[in-house]
Amino acid sequence: MSNFTPRAQQVLALARKEADRFNHNFVGTEHLLLGLIKLGQGVAVNVLQKMG
Repeated sequence: MSNFTPRAQQVLALARKEADRFNHNFVGTEHLLLGLIKLGQGVAVNVLQKMG
C-alpha cells in the first residue's frame, strides 16, 4: 500500500471497515464510495454535496 497517497490509504482502510461491517469478504466499489464519504474531504465528497 506504500504506492498510495496517505489519503488513499485512509480511504482504503475505511472501505475495509465498511466491508467488514456488511460481513463482506471483499472490498468493492460500494465500500470505496462509503470510504470516500466517511473521509469527508476531497473531490468526491464535494461533488456529492453539490448534487444534494
